[in-house]
Amino acid sequence: MFSKITSLVLAVALVVAGFWGYREHKEKQALLLKTENQYQRAFHDLSDRMNLLQDQLGKSLAINTKKQLTPSLTEVWRLAAEARTDVGQLPLSLMPFNNTMEFINDVGNFSYRTAVDRDGKEGLNEQEFKTLNELYKRSKKLENQLAEVQSAVIKNNLRWMDAELALTQTEKKTDNQILDGFHAMEKSVKNSTPLNFGPTLQSMKNRNRVNVKNLSGQDVNEAQAAQIAAAWLGRSTADGITAQRNGKGAPFLSHTVTVPQEKRREALFTITVRGGKVTNMLNDRTVLEEKLDLSQASQKAIAYLNRFGINDSLEVVNIDTHDHIGVFDLVPRQGGVRLYPDKVIVQVALDNGEILGVNSREYVFNHKPRTLAKPKISQAQARTFVSSRVKVQETALAVAHNVQNEEVLAYEFVGTMDNDTYKIFISALNGDEVGIEKLN
Repeated sequence: MFSKITSLVLAVALVVAGFWGYREHKEKQALLLKTENQYQRAFHDLSDRMNLLQDQLGKSLAINTKKQLTPSLTEVWRLAAEARTDVGQLPLSLMPFNNTMEFINDVGNFSYRTAVDRDGKEGLNEQEFKTLNELYKRSKKLENQLAEVQSAVIKNNLRWMDAELALTQTEKKTDNQILDGFHAMEKSVKNSTPLNFGPTLQSMKNRNRVNVKNLSGQDVNEAQAAQIAAAWLGRSTADGITAQRNGKGAPFLSHTVTVPQEKRREALFTITVRGGKVTNMLNDRTVLEEKLDLSQASQKAIAYLNRFGINDSLEVVNIDTHDHIGVFDLVPRQGGVRLYPDKVIVQVALDNGEILGVNSREYVFNHKPRTLAKPKISQAQARTFVSSRVKVQETALAVAHNVQNEEVLAYEFVGTMDNDTYKIFISALNGDEVGIEKLN
């Protein structure tokens, strides 16, 4: 009797073990399939995105007015941001891909700065056109290489899980068409001649090399990043909002957050992992009329930033407009001194005051209490280093970056010459020229 019971128990145990083993196997297979599908989706999205990005760069070369360039290059910036997110979803953390990621960053940063953070209403100058043309040609080459990999993936039914396994096999060389294609892209970008951004744009590129040590606070996950984006859009919940952590090669650890919206394009955020700081927000739409003047719109911009902790005596230092949208450069002040390294750019719809875009990257990574030097020359002495042909209309004390990306205490002179307006920074320590910007 005992042996029969024992046999029955063992039989039941074997059935249960087999059932659990089968279920575990099925769950594992389902997880692997889900992971493979996610990799495939990210890869094909990346290929499509690079194709659209290259087309949009070409369109930008064919137009040359500020009104047309702004939406075109803003779209390039959007596509570059989404491409970075796609790369971050691929299992490439064990292979060098930094140069390619930096190139995508360059495309996005150049496009955003040229579209939004520029002075005047003219089209591309000669240097900007050359840079944009080179970005177009290099992105075309990159897009062609991606298309070749995509063709091989489809034709040979290649799996990203196999590529991921090949990356982990460091002790022996493993051939894999996907990895070979990405290695070829990285080598091509790495061996390319460094891009010439010109003095002004190179200074911009230097500023984009952020110091992540300036960030503080706890790390935020994807769900928390989605909640932050919801708050910036005035939503009570993060329902429908997706956040993805950007992968290796991004200039700083961040999440890209996408917010679907009815009857308008999705909103897009970049949010730091450390501290959950919004460095970029784009929520553009078509604006058909103007009901607010620029003074009212600037107050909307300041009030919006104040809601999210950017409230350090903000001052508007430059205003531009396009397509019924006001673009405001704002800088905080410390003891009355303008802090240009901490600049924030805000786009405001002039029909209802809605905030359509924020670039707070420089504020996020640069803002801090500073020990400011005392001027060693007077404002009058500094004025002697400015051409007498410039009719100075405004003067202020400011901290500004020089071409070496060093912070310098300077006198800021805003004036006109030959119907053009200039902003001239002269060192308050020794009278050296720190920088000149043309405003229109």
